Amino acid sequence: MEAINPSVSLLIPCYNQAGHIRQVVEAALDQTHPPDEIVVVDDASTDESVEILRQIPVRLICHEVNRGPAIARNTALQAASGDIIVYIDADAYADQRMIEALLQAYRLPSQVSIGGVGGRAVDVNTQSVYDRWRTLHAKQDYGLAPRENVPYLFGLCMSFRREALVKIGGFDPFFPINAGEDLDLGYRLLKAGYRLRYTPDAFVYHQHSDTEEKLKRIQYNWYYWSYLAKKRTGFHPWTLYAGTLRRLFTDTLADLIIRRDPKLSQLDVQIFKIKLAAIRDAEKYIGGNVAIK
Repeated sequence: MEAINPSVSLLIPCYNQAGHIRQVVEAALDQTHPPDEIVVVDDASTDESVEILRQIPVRLICHEVNRGPAIARNTALQAASGDIIVYIDADAYADQRMIEALLQAYRLPSQVSIGGVGGRAVDVNTQSVYDRWRTLHAKQDYGLAPRENVPYLFGLCMSFRREALVKIGGFDPFFPINAGEDLDLGYRLLKAGYRLRYTPDAFVYHQHSDTEEKLKRIQYNWYYWSYLAKKRTGFHPWTLYAGTLRRLFTDTLADLIIRRDPKLSQLDVQIFKIKLAAIRDAEKYIGGNVAIK
């Protein structure tokens, strides 16, 4: 029987986020619906993150070696006690109503079991051409309208019923970085019979900033690991192919004709080539043989 007022655990994986982690926790503590507990897993940071975390009221767990965000999230899940598990990233400042909005979405009627509810990112840094490209063409949201059935939730603002996460075994440690692990989790929840909801009313202020090198590396990683996530869970990766081609034309035309920004359009072409390279490299890795979960 579902709890009328479910307990909430807010979990944060942290790696080298000394510049943000205090503000991230303070925003989490200042919620209109405060979490029942905050668990932070430091994934062997080499900066001052641990020293800062020891000064603020969280349950802190430290990995002795860096193990990646998927395992860090699983470590936090094992330590958590809440009915609803909320994950945010260590550079994402939660809006004051984030938890309240997530819980409201769980309470909406549904004909199927809702396994998770996710929100969106509001990018704070938009000054450089690389940050502008990200905010225009690599948004972490599904728009400004609620959606009843989405394939996965964005890792920087997502929540799940604890029972659903436990049923599928949490995050897959096959994914070593912040790329593909949230897709993989979403696809496995769908295969297990759950539905995922999206609410734009739950959001975080994302503090991420890109350089050219970082942007291109992130785009490569996202497409590489997303391809593997689809193949490993039995979902055909045609959407990656189709989306890559569609975005080349729509994004480039919009940047050239509407925004009149040749720097953005040049990035469109460069990143298109990077996406194709990532997909091809992932295909080589698969080699036609992959275990479907």
